[in-house]
Amino acid sequence: MWLRFSPREMFHRFARCEQGSATVEAVIWFPVFALILCLVADAALIFSKQALVMRVVQDANRAMSVGRLMTAAEAQDYIRSRIATISPNATVVTTVQAGVIISTVTMPSSDLTATRFVEPFGGLNVSVSSQQMSEA
Repeated sequence: MWLRFSPREMFHRFARCEQGSATVEAVIWFPVFALILCLVADAALIFSKQALVMRVVQDANRAMSVGRLMTAAEAQDYIRSRIATISPNATVVTTVQAGVIISTVTMPSSDLTATRFVEPFGGLNVSVSSQQMSEA
């Protein structure tokens, strides 16, 4: 079918054809949709990993509360070792004040995302904190 036309005639027919105009618009908008998809994926990863870290912090506070972990330093080491794969740059602070164990983890959002599209928004930090009454 295409052999009936010379290459020059085929190019002119292609240039005049308007059937692909929607494709051009889709190609122009595709980067915007891809960016939005990446932002949504990063936000979902941040919330998911925040929940995982919260569980680790609550476990450490509970372990210290019942006497499995004896000092705040042990609780900090426990938390750091459990979240090392999630956020290697996290800071962990555990204190005991008036019988209440308070643990706080602060993580850079760049540790929690896959695409790092969140970084241009100011290098956000994600914080997780938990309190537990001491039972020991």
